[in-house]
Amino acid sequence: MSVVTYTFIVFLLCTIVLYYIVPKKIQWVILLLASLVFYGYAGIEYLFLVIATAVVVYLFSLRLQKSLDEQEELAKDADRRTARKIKAAEKAKRKKFLVWALVIVIGVLAVFKAFGFVLDNIKRFIPYDGLQSIPDWNLIAPLGISFYSFMMISYLVDLYNGRISAQKNFFRYLSYVLYFPHVTQGPIARYEEVGYQLWEEHSFNMDTIMRGVWLMLWGFVKKIVIADRIGAFTTEIFGHTFDYHGGIFLAVGIAYSIQIYCDFSGCMDIVRGTSECFGIVLGENFRRPYFSQTLPEFWRRWHLSLGAFFREYVFYPVSTSKLFLKLNVKIRDHLGNVIGKVFAASIPILCVWVLTGLWHGAKWNYIAWGLYHGVLICMSTLFEEPLAKLTKALRIKTDCISWEIFRMLRTFILCVIGRLIFMGQGIRSSIWMIRSMVFDHSRVYNIVDEFSLSGREWRVLIFGCLLLLAVSIAQEIMERRGSTGDVREWLAKQNIVFKWLVMAAGLAFIAICGVYGSGAGASFIYEQF
Repeated sequence: MSVVTYTFIVFLLCTIVLYYIVPKKIQWVILLLASLVFYGYAGIEYLFLVIATAVVVYLFSLRLQKSLDEQEELAKDADRRTARKIKAAEKAKRKKFLVWALVIVIGVLAVFKAFGFVLDNIKRFIPYDGLQSIPDWNLIAPLGISFYSFMMISYLVDLYNGRISAQKNFFRYLSYVLYFPHVTQGPIARYEEVGYQLWEEHSFNMDTIMRGVWLMLWGFVKKIVIADRIGAFTTEIFGHTFDYHGGIFLAVGIAYSIQIYCDFSGCMDIVRGTSECFGIVLGENFRRPYFSQTLPEFWRRWHLSLGAFFREYVFYPVSTSKLFLKLNVKIRDHLGNVIGKVFAASIPILCVWVLTGLWHGAKWNYIAWGLYHGVLICMSTLFEEPLAKLTKALRIKTDCISWEIFRMLRTFILCVIGRLIFMGQGIRSSIWMIRSMVFDHSRVYNIVDEFSLSGREWRVLIFGCLLLLAVSIAQEIMERRGSTGDVREWLAKQNIVFKWLVMAAGLAFIAICGVYGSGAGASFIYEQF
């Protein structure tokens, strides 16, 4: 059930009505039932798989909590030395349960997302007849498996570390995992951020509903006015890469960068607005990433919840692990401090980015895309100080708007190249696009005539992009001035007539300028991840 369909709007309205008319103490039950219907709509067999995985995680979480309780009880009256031994023993016990739980969760994820890729490559590189006779692996991954699996992982690890307490009520835990606004595409919500909001009592508040609807409308503008309109052009080019040459690949890289941002951030606005209609606040997942001046900054602004997950559960554990620290000491002893510094900075970053590529899917293009960004981020970190000295030596004025714009454009172009790597039908296809973009300009394409974008389509698209840019600039300025609010905060302070006029104008703009029918892209790009 896509969130841009009429079915979802009716479903949401019915859920909101039920949510606010039932006794407040069972509001979370309505959300659980709605989530079961929402997910079951995509395939009842996948719903059973999610529930089965959730049962396993729930049972392991109870065992982890029991260990934490026993540790606290045993260490309560013990001396410091004995308490340390008790904590170490209980932690070792919890570690076994954690490993088994993670093996199951990650194993299910890998079976659906990576097993076919591994099997295909084994058959490709090992020409053994027995292997070739193995049928292809064509299992379709359950909806949102990458997102809810990561929520389960974060829940288990946080519980293992004693940051949270296990939820004793299985159905409440299931309501957190399956909460329908975020289950298919995120944000990847940590238990302590969202769990308790789901079970609190929420009173009907028209201002809260209106704030949620404003955010939803803004998401619809991004998705069905801008992203879906660009989709016809990018689908044609990426689907027939070798039929095109030269600058068209720069155009499609820029177009796809706008499309995927509007598609994904538009979805996040819709689901966050949906959640706010229930009084539940989901974390922000985008913070105007194309205003970034460096790649590290870009990835601090793009898909914030995924970045936070990899930083918390991959980067820090790898960089502080005993094995890594020992290896780093040996490298410094044998190869010097400079190489040791490079190693210490690069390995955890590359681990994160290879996994980030694999998270998007088991495909060589995604792995190459991850390595591309990982290497660039390592280089930007390592050469930050020398470049700063060079800039100072050349007397380049860095405290001006022109320098900021230059750095934004440079970062954007690097991201565009990354998009071409990401969207290739294979590594060869990506290399062809980048090489042709740089060296081959034998033909000039007329985008208006050759890609069925009429003059009206262009006007709507340009207006939509300018509107997006204006709102983003306003929000960026507000943030740089230290404001903690957003454009919706400003709207909320206006009189009731103006607020309803804004809502009516948004509805009219979407109704008139949205892409519908056969040209609409009801599915979101990140649903495949």
